[in-house]
Amino acid sequence: MKVRVGVVGVTGYSGLELLRLLLRHPSVECAAVMASEATGEKPVAEIHPQLRSLTSLSCQPQDVEHLAAEGVETAFLCTPNEVSHELAPKLLAKGIRVIDLSGSFRLKDAASYSAWYGFHHAEPNLLEMAVYGLPEWNARSISGARLVANPGCYPTSSLLPLMPLVRAGMLASGSDIFCDSKSGVTGAGRATRLEMLFGEVSENFRPYSPITHRHAPEMCQELGWDPNHFIFVPHLLPVNRGILSTIYVSFQQPVSVEEIQGEYGRRYGKSPFVRILGNSHLPELRAVNHTNFCDIGWRLACGGRRAVIFSAIDNLIKGAAGQAVQNFNLMHEFDERMGLLEGETLAVHG
Repeated sequence: MKVRVGVVGVTGYSGLELLRLLLRHPSVECAAVMASEATGEKPVAEIHPQLRSLTSLSCQPQDVEHLAAEGVETAFLCTPNEVSHELAPKLLAKGIRVIDLSGSFRLKDAASYSAWYGFHHAEPNLLEMAVYGLPEWNARSISGARLVANPGCYPTSSLLPLMPLVRAGMLASGSDIFCDSKSGVTGAGRATRLEMLFGEVSENFRPYSPITHRHAPEMCQELGWDPNHFIFVPHLLPVNRGILSTIYVSFQQPVSVEEIQGEYGRRYGKSPFVRILGNSHLPELRAVNHTNFCDIGWRLACGGRRAVIFSAIDNLIKGAAGQAVQNFNLMHEFDERMGLLEGETLAVHG
C-alpha cells in the first residue's frame, strides 16, 4: 500500500525538490500539492517546468480540510515559519502526521522564537512533541513521531561532523567552536529580494547575519554547547546550491587521525548518507550536489590538539527535501534510502 501524502508550499525551491523526490518514490502517492500563498489553482508543471510530463497534479490553495478529505496520511510543510506554526496543529488534529521543513518546531524553548524568528510561539506543547529530524542520530524517535522538525541546512552541515566528537567527549570543555559556512543562493528561498538579484550575487562573495544567525541556537541546542562558546558565520556563494562548512575545534587532549577516524566510523558506519573522507580527501560541492549525501573530512593541527573539519551537503536535498524524505521513510518503516538513490537499486547498497 502506498502512503498518501500532501505537500504545502510547493512553489519554492525546496518544494520543487521534495515533489521531484516524492514522484519517483515507489511507496508514495501524491494526493495533493498546495501553495502557501494565494496563487490560485494551476498545474504544477506551469510553476516548475522541470516537472513537465512527470505529473498532472495541479497546485491548490492551502486547505487543511482538503488534505483530510483526500486521505492524506503525512503532510510536508515547505512553508514560512508562521504558516507552519499555524498549519501544523490543525493537521495533527485531523490525524495527519507532519514533517515541517521550516524552523517553527526546531527549538524547544517557546520564548526564544520572538528573539530568533520574530513571532510569538503559541504551541509549546508541540515543541515538546516535535522530534528533531536528524536521522543519523534520532532514527528511533523519528519512527514513532507525529511531528518531525526537519533540521535547517546549515545545522545539518555542522551537526553531522560535530556530533560524534561532542558526544564522545573529545572536545575541550568550555572551548570555542567556530563554524564558517558557505551556501549557494537557493538557501535564501525563491522570493525576490534586491540582495539576491543576479547582479548582486554574481562574481561576489559575502558574509551575512554573522554571530546572530537564527540557526545558531538550533545547533547549540542539539550539541548541548554553551552559546557563548559557539560562533557561526554564514556566507553567500555565487552558485545555485550546496553548502561547504569549515569548522574549527580544540580537543581535551591530543588525538590521532586513527582516533578521529574510529569515532566517525562508530557513529556513521551504518549511515547510508554520510561518507567519511577522512584525512586524505576533502569535501567539495560537486560531489554532493543533487544527492542526499554529507561528505566529511578533516585535518589535524597543533600536534593533534586542534582540528579543522570540513563538510559538504546539497542545501536543497540533504539540507531540506532529501532529509525530509529520509525522515518520512523512517516514520513509515521503509528503508531510509528509498526514493533517494537516483538510478541505483537498494540491493547495491544493502
